[in-house]
Amino acid sequence: MIASLTALRRLTKLAWSILYGLIVDRPLSSLTGKAEWQKRQARRMLRALETKVTVTGTFPSVGLVVCNHLGYLDTIIIGAQQPLVFVAKSDTRNWPIMGRIIKSAGCILADRSRRTSAAETSQQMLHVMESDLPVVFFPEGTSSDGSRVLPFKPTLLQTALDTRKPITPAAISYQATSGDLKNDVCYWGDHTFATHLFRLAKIQNLTAHLIIGMAPPLPADRKAAARALHAEVSVLLAPSK
Repeated sequence: MIASLTALRRLTKLAWSILYGLIVDRPLSSLTGKAEWQKRQARRMLRALETKVTVTGTFPSVGLVVCNHLGYLDTIIIGAQQPLVFVAKSDTRNWPIMGRIIKSAGCILADRSRRTSAAETSQQMLHVMESDLPVVFFPEGTSSDGSRVLPFKPTLLQTALDTRKPITPAAISYQATSGDLKNDVCYWGDHTFATHLFRLAKIQNLTAHLIIGMAPPLPADRKAAARALHAEVSVLLAPSK
């Protein structure tokens, strides 16, 4: 009962934080303005959900950042760090709540159903990186229950490799004193958003651990680079296992 009341309180605060961001503190139309708004909005949402964050390492101000992916909370944790631009799947724009935020934040939307999508996405990523904003994406291509880091898809690494932009590995994990992290924090499989969000809001003492590594030298071949980055992220994540 107490946990449910806590969830309702947090979700009410979350709703108000989202309304405030979309109606009062609306994003500017520029790329930088949207990225700045995303940081502010993510921080409001974290306060509403009463989620603590520990960060190890320094988040880069340029280039590409690749991270393991456990669910939608990852984007709020990472987005709260500094102005940046995410690459997201195109169908996320239809998600309740998050879809509106994704659109307002200026995320790059990748449509895997079209052959030309990878080239278009790469061009948009290059434009952002040349604007001195970091691009963040999750090369696993989907979220998981966190039991292991899924293989990295190499396609979207090509632009950064070709332009010699730094590619920084990052790892995210969670800790709490209640709930089931694999199902109440990680959003994967056949979870439904509303039900999952309520379970997430019930969790006590939820802490996200974000570890930022150093951009390593990488081979020019994107498949080899993907394997190397997968190994880097796995090493960063290992202490939390």
